[in-house]
Amino acid sequence: MAARPYLLMILLLTISPFKNFGTGQVPDILIFNGDTSSISSTPLEAFPTMDSLQKRLFGGKEGCFSTACWRRYQAEWTILNNQLYLTNIFSCCFHENRIKADLKTLFGEKCENGKVKASWVTENLITPKGKFLFYSPSDYYSVYEGQTVLVFEKGALIETKNYDNSKSRQSEYSKDNKKLLEHIYTQIAWNQLPKQDRTINVFIQFSANEQGVVDSVKVIKGHDVLFDSEAISAVRTIPEWDVVYKLGQHQRRTWNLPIVFSEENRQKYKKN
Repeated sequence: MAARPYLLMILLLTISPFKNFGTGQVPDILIFNGDTSSISSTPLEAFPTMDSLQKRLFGGKEGCFSTACWRRYQAEWTILNNQLYLTNIFSCCFHENRIKADLKTLFGEKCENGKVKASWVTENLITPKGKFLFYSPSDYYSVYEGQTVLVFEKGALIETKNYDNSKSRQSEYSKDNKKLLEHIYTQIAWNQLPKQDRTINVFIQFSANEQGVVDSVKVIKGHDVLFDSEAISAVRTIPEWDVVYKLGQHQRRTWNLPIVFSEENRQKYKKN
């Protein structure tokens, strides 16, 4: 399964390697069998007249907007007797402004006893299961020991599937910036590289297999054969990398990493 490359910005050793080009979104929440969990989809977006509904979600009140909540709301869903219901629509800043939708005003007679039967929902809702393991920033994915897939047809729960992700693990090198940098740059044979009057950046793309072994490394923007091959060799020596399972299957994550050949790095990491 293809994954978006994840850029490790380690320019001049001053920037944290874990920066991305977007922001993870506030998830909807699901209440089921007494448990409250997040879900990885937004079923309200599939409501037939969502465009007009969106404009009047909070009546005359203004909700709020943030880069972590582009849709401007967070919905709450509840499963009762194997039927999915919409039970709340909160402003993204509900904890501050206490603004939420009046479901009766929005849905009229479809709202009964404070809930709306979600008969428009025919999709799978995925919820985390078990212990939280770590956060994978490549796709804003929080890794848990397992996942449950709830299969709905016209709002009715027709199947439940459980998946084991417990083989997932986070590398010490992906969560410890200093350790990663020190390892990579101490592996470079600085004494075999000619001195340069400017900084050279070689951009590497790499990924690891299900054992966490970095087994795929290539140059995506290089300098020359000598510096490119040295960068590849250094990245290949990373002892272990993240292992991520999703829905019980290993997910190969592709990461982009700039290797910085500077005089500062040469003096700091070269072996005498």
